[in-house]
Order: sequence, then structure tokens, then C-alpha cells
Amino acid sequence: MQANFPAEGQAGSDEIHEDLEKVFKVSEYLNFPFTLEEVANYFLPKTQLTGRQLQSLLSTRSFADIPFHIKDGYLLTGASQVNTSRLAREQMSVAKLESAAGFATVLKRMVPFIRTVAVTGSVAYGSADKWDDIDLFIVTKRNRLWLTAFMTLVFVRLTKLLGLRAPHLSLFCLSYVHDEQGFANESQRSRRNPLFARELLKAKPVAGADHYRRILEGSSWVRDIYSTSYAAKLRGLKVEIDGQGIERGESRFSFSLKWAECIAFNFLSRYLRIRAYLTNIKLRSQGEDFRVFEPKLSAVSCVYTSNFYEWLSGLWGE
Repeated sequence: MQANFPAEGQAGSDEIHEDLEKVFKVSEYLNFPFTLEEVANYFLPKTQLTGRQLQSLLSTRSFADIPFHIKDGYLLTGASQVNTSRLAREQMSVAKLESAAGFATVLKRMVPFIRTVAVTGSVAYGSADKWDDIDLFIVTKRNRLWLTAFMTLVFVRLTKLLGLRAPHLSLFCLSYVHDEQGFANESQRSRRNPLFARELLKAKPVAGADHYRRILEGSSWVRDIYSTSYAAKLRGLKVEIDGQGIERGESRFSFSLKWAECIAFNFLSRYLRIRAYLTNIKLRSQGEDFRVFEPKLSAVSCVYTSNFYEWLSGLWGE
């Protein structure tokens, strides 16, 4: 039976071909095979292809120049790429995600300003190696980002010093932290960006899942880019009572907290820039230029943007 493809007006054949070439480059670089369903749902913006339709499409003459090999539902970029290597990374990603869940549960109880904590990056995609960072996406109450970041970094350090988790399960990185205003600004700037939409959908909430759900519900533009995966993500999220009582009594100390936030921003932002500079020197000396990153710090945002992410932005950005 011939597959019924979406109308060309949604995403023409040339656009789909171009996106599949990008998938090939990323998969080959990471040595990580994606499934047909993953590619259809997350890497082909503004299409509604199923995995089966994508397989049929790849068998046509128009796509024969992209050297994918399809095996057991996986898109392989060459004979050396096998799905067994992916399975090992998936298992490592699950272990890191479980570690992050335990960490985030305690952190949210300790730090009353946190709205949500999710895991992004290689762990969220299931492609993490043993020593990959566990990238944390955190949204805080407005004007409480830097107090939260300070307390989180202290907790990360204590976790490592006390050996509460195995070293490879303690590699927490505050790679994407906003307060509510900062995230709203970022979302507004990126509302047509397929990469930002995909990262938001692939994030794995480990604390404050109800707030994460509200973020998605308030980002209906994501649905315009990845309608199938957007609907599936909302269906899969549990609805939970996300207690708002954390703010009780805070108004009595609002003036002190304002000054503490200001001090934390001035001190911590300087420290993180110096630390990033030294870390990047080490990464370059090890030939890991794709892991070199730029800290983008402001009163409402603390974001680390790696060269790898910039490469992806060049492929799938606006």
C-alpha cells in the first residue's frame, strides 16, 4: 500500500531532504543511530510523517543520495554504526536520569524558589556516554535565579565531596537556568526556532513536572512546529499538585532577599565566567573544541552555549 504523505505545503520534499541530510551529519558525528519514529517526530519540523511513511519516503529515488541504512527501525549511517552501541548509551542515560531525579527531589525541598527542574542534552536524548554531563534545565521564581544557582552549586559540591553518588552520576551542570521572566523572554525570542522547540520537548522533568507542563501549555507555538510530539508529550506528563505554599512568609524578608540576590549575581556571575575560561582552556588542550562553551549570564538567565549547540543552531536554528 502506498503511504499517504502530508501535503507538500506543510514541508516540501526539498525541505525534508535537507533536514534528513542534517540528521545524517549529527548521527554520524555522535555515532548514535536514531529511530525512524524519532526522526519523524523530532527532526522534521512542520511535517506529520509517521516512521512508516518516512521509511517509504527514503526508499524513493529522490532520497536515494542520503546513505542511510534502515535496520530494525533504526537509521544507520554506515556499516560500523550498530544499534547495540545505542542500547548501552540508553542504559547509561537512564542511570544518569535516575540520579538527577533523586538530586532534584532533594534540591527542590531545600531551595524554595525552584519552579521546575528538567534534564536536557545527551541524557534527555538517551545518547549519554559515561562521563557526559547531566545538563539541568531549571526555572526559578522571578528574581530568585542567582540565590537558587548559588544553593544548587553548593549542593552539587557537597554531593561530590560526600560521595553520595558514583562520580559519573554526579556530573550535574547548570547549563540552562532562568527565572520565570528570563524563560518568558527566551521563549518569545525563540518561538520560530525548531531547535529550541525540540530541546523543550525532549527535556525530562525530574521535579516540578506540573510547572513544566504549564510551560508547554503556554508555548503553543511549539505545536505548530512539532504537532505530533507536542501532543504526545502533554499526554505523557502526569498532573500533580505543585505546592505554591513555598512562598509563605517570604514577603517579610523580600528586602533582604533582593539584596542577597544582587550579591549572589555579582559574585557568582564573575566566578562562573572565570571557571568557564579555565575549563575551556582545558577542553581546547584536549582537542574537544565542540565542548567549548560560552556563558551567557544576566540578572534573569544563566545559560551555557557550547560549540556543539551552536553547530546544531546552524543546522536547525531560525
